[in-house]
Amino acid sequence: MKIRALLIPLVLSLMAGAAHSETLRLLNWEEYLSPTVETQWENKTGHKIESVFFDNDQKRDEILLNAEHHIIDLAVVDEIVAERFGEDQRLIEITEELVPNLKHVGKFWRQRCSKYAIPYFWGTLGIVYRSDKVPTPPDSWRDIVEPSDKLKGHIGMLDDYTDMLAPAIFMNGHKLNTEDADELKQAFEVLKQQSADVLTYDYIITYVDSSPKSDDLHMAVGYGGDQYILNERAGNDDLWKYVIPKEGTVLWVDCLAIPSNSKNIKQALTFLNYLSDPVVAAQHAEDLYYATPNEAAMNHVSDKYKNDSEIFPPRSILAQSDLYEEMTNSNIEKRLRITNAVKNIHESKQTR
Repeated sequence: MKIRALLIPLVLSLMAGAAHSETLRLLNWEEYLSPTVETQWENKTGHKIESVFFDNDQKRDEILLNAEHHIIDLAVVDEIVAERFGEDQRLIEITEELVPNLKHVGKFWRQRCSKYAIPYFWGTLGIVYRSDKVPTPPDSWRDIVEPSDKLKGHIGMLDDYTDMLAPAIFMNGHKLNTEDADELKQAFEVLKQQSADVLTYDYIITYVDSSPKSDDLHMAVGYGGDQYILNERAGNDDLWKYVIPKEGTVLWVDCLAIPSNSKNIKQALTFLNYLSDPVVAAQHAEDLYYATPNEAAMNHVSDKYKNDSEIFPPRSILAQSDLYEEMTNSNIEKRLRITNAVKNIHESKQTR
C-alpha cells in the first residue's frame, strides 16, 4: 500500500525521551492497522502500539535514515526499501526461527520483502473515483491524465517519483521502471500539461481527511483498498469506486520491518508473529479490506472478501502488472526533478 496520513515529524523527536518498553512505536500509513487487531494485541500482552504516520515514501525514508533521532520499533516499508535498508544494516534479519508464523506467508511475497521484513499486505495501483460525480467508470489512465472538461480541477495525483509518473508512463505504453530519457521526458510533458487540471498531489485519504475542499476531489490515483476507507468515512458503501486501467498497473507489496536500533526487538518480533497467525491475519485483512499475503489466513476469511475482484484481480490483470524495482541513482534523480518541476508548475498556476 503503499497507503497515507499526516506526518508529525516534531512528535518523533519529542518522543525520544519518553520511550518505555511497554509500547511499540509503529511507523505506518494512516488507517493501516486494524483497531480490533491492535486492541486484541494490547489485551493479550499488556503492551500498546503507538502509531506514527507518514504520507509518502520519501518522508518515511527520511525518518528511517535518521533513526538515531527517533524511536521506531516497527515500520511499514516497500520491498525496495526492505532490501536496501536491510543490506545497509538499518533493519534486522527476520527468519522463521524468530517468527514461526512466517511459514504461513506465501513464498512469492516473502521473496519480495527480502529477509529483512515480512509481507504485510499487497495490492495494485489504480483510479479511485466518486460514482456520483463520475457516472461513467474510467477504464484508462488517459481518463485521469487527460481528464474531461467536467473533471478538470477535480483530479488527485500522488507526490511520489514512481507513482506520480506511473499513469503517464503506462498511458504511453512504457514500463514502470524505465530509465529511458526520452520515455521519461514524454511522461514529464504529459504531467506538465495535466498539472493545470490537478486539484492536489496529496494522497487521497490525507486530502479527504484534512482539506476543506475535499468535496471537490472526484477522481484520484490511489491504491486498491483506499475506496473502502473513503466509503467508511463517507458512511456510504457505494460512493467511491476503484478500477485498474486497461493499460496495466503496479503490483505492490508492503512489508513490515524492525529497525536495527530498536530497543524492543524481542517484543517487535512477537508482534510480527502475532500478525502472522492465520486467524489474526484473516481478521486484519477483512477489517482493512486489503489483500493478505498469508495463505493460511484464506481458510478463515469470508467468501465476500475472498471473491472480491477489486482486492484479488483476475490473473489477466496481474499478468500485465509491473513490479517495483531498485532504480539507479541517476533514474531516481531524473524522476525527482520531474516531480518537483510538475509540482512547481502546478503551484505557479494556482497563484495566478
